[in-house]
Amino acid sequence: MRPSPRPIRLAALLLGTPLLLSACGGGSSGSNGGNLAAPSGFSVGYNAKSYQFSWSATPGATRYELVEDPDGASGAQSEATVDSTITANSYTHALAGQLLHERINATYRVRACDASGCGAYSAAITPDVSKAVGYFKASNTGRGDGFGISVVLSADGSTMAVGAPGEASKATGANGDQADDTASGAGAVYVFTRQGSGWSQQAYLKASNTRLLTNERGYPYSAQFGARLALSSDGSTLAVGAPREASNTRGVNGDQSNTDTPGAGAVYIFQRSSGAWSQQAYMKSSNTAPVAEYRDDIAAGSYVVNAAMFGDGVALSADGRLLAVGAPGEAGNATGGGAVYVFTQGTSWTQTAYIKPGATGHDGFGFGRAVAFSANGQTLAVSGGNSVSLFGNDGTGWSVQSVLTGSNTEFNDRFGNQVALSADGGTLAVGAPGETSSGKGINAAPGPRSLARAGAAYVFTRSGGAWSEQAFIKASNTDQDDEFSHSIALSADGNTLAVGAASEAGSSTGLAGNQADNAAGGAGAVFLFQRSGNTWSQRSYTKASNTGAEDAFGSSVALSADGKTLAVGARAEDSLSTGVQGNQADNTANNSGAVYLY
Repeated sequence: MRPSPRPIRLAALLLGTPLLLSACGGGSSGSNGGNLAAPSGFSVGYNAKSYQFSWSATPGATRYELVEDPDGASGAQSEATVDSTITANSYTHALAGQLLHERINATYRVRACDASGCGAYSAAITPDVSKAVGYFKASNTGRGDGFGISVVLSADGSTMAVGAPGEASKATGANGDQADDTASGAGAVYVFTRQGSGWSQQAYLKASNTRLLTNERGYPYSAQFGARLALSSDGSTLAVGAPREASNTRGVNGDQSNTDTPGAGAVYIFQRSSGAWSQQAYMKSSNTAPVAEYRDDIAAGSYVVNAAMFGDGVALSADGRLLAVGAPGEAGNATGGGAVYVFTQGTSWTQTAYIKPGATGHDGFGFGRAVAFSANGQTLAVSGGNSVSLFGNDGTGWSVQSVLTGSNTEFNDRFGNQVALSADGGTLAVGAPGETSSGKGINAAPGPRSLARAGAAYVFTRSGGAWSEQAFIKASNTDQDDEFSHSIALSADGNTLAVGAASEAGSSTGLAGNQADNAAGGAGAVFLFQRSGNTWSQRSYTKASNTGAEDAFGSSVALSADGKTLAVGARAEDSLSTGVQGNQADNTANNSGAVYLY
């Protein structure tokens, strides 16, 4: 609510009237600007992170002035001009430069002006900010597609890629036939772009070797193309992980045709040129197993064991020329389970490093489950073995800088399930969605370990080469099975942190809902935190605009570099709609998935 009464602000506006009139074209002497009627019919419509204001034309007006009183999450603020040069009787106000929760209480007014002055303001309106939440669906929405299991944003927030590893088209490459559903679990990636204040789908991407996979026993097998994504800063280089891809080839651009090693995994590199996307490289590990190892089980049937899962973690440097790929199931001869492969782009892509957990001094089961680069690619974070290893590269090779565990870490916490680095590599966020303590808030006592899979997040900072824990973060409504930190994202400066709790049970919608309500099990939520100096505070509690039980909102999160655009995936959302801002009320496509923009 507005903390200060309106009369005080009106008084301030009256004192500032000469300045406002001057901005509209001069004083009132001999003018009729001050006599222009206030515009009637002032109303607002909505699109993804934008308002569409309209009003009736005022006779004699040559332009209009729109002002905003932005009171929101940060408290009382001064009214300010949005635009004083509007010549039509409508205006699109883009909110790309601000998080939606910052405009919860914002009000807007418009007035008419002519060459000599401006008239009275219209009555203020307060838009329903929840209606400006972006709602994105695939162009070929289908049941079980899992659209939103992964999401990434370019630095400026104008390009967004979304993975749907369950999508079933047999198409290959860019913008193929979306209607074919004969390759169950092949996977797809959708690229959306913002032009001005409007969003549209730019590309539909498939693997170059899409196919319906069956293992040697004839059981269907999913490649999971799109399960993991990484995007360069300019949004023009995209790495797509397919951790269950089946070829046994090795290296870059090898033979894609065989299916001898389900679960070996692959990464595909796509590049954009003049708005068109094409595949640039097909990446495999340098030690792909020649054949898969199977095991038979009475209950589970035949399944692959010791799958390397190359592509289960992917990261790109800001310029998109350095790629890190995690293979948490890799079982090479070096110490420990899992590996990370680093590739560098010169005239072509080449593998330049093979990193094993033994180099850290820790036997890291699952090493490579999550990876993150600093912007320049000289700091690399790798999770595994309930720890996170930090590597640095001084130009002569990779060496371990530090191995981190949380202040409240236990074996089943899944510490390192997700990791995120700031652009300078000096702030690290780590998810532990299996953490069980009952505490709430930031740097509070953890409390008893009585809430299975409640989850926690940790923030570490580097000073003089030494890392230390800065914050131990719990949800403001900690509860069992919420899996707080299932997903995490950091802004470039490390001062904004988004934490997804994909199993949180609140039934509210939009922003600033009731956190105590637990009527929608598995609906999911996202919590936004900001740092000032060394102090973190929670800034918002964010829900889907169409919250539903088991939607898994918070399956993935992404932030623009400035932290002003937040994308949230809900891999199990059920609407059958397609495209941007479609019908959210339809629930006939189970687990099709959606992405929301704030």
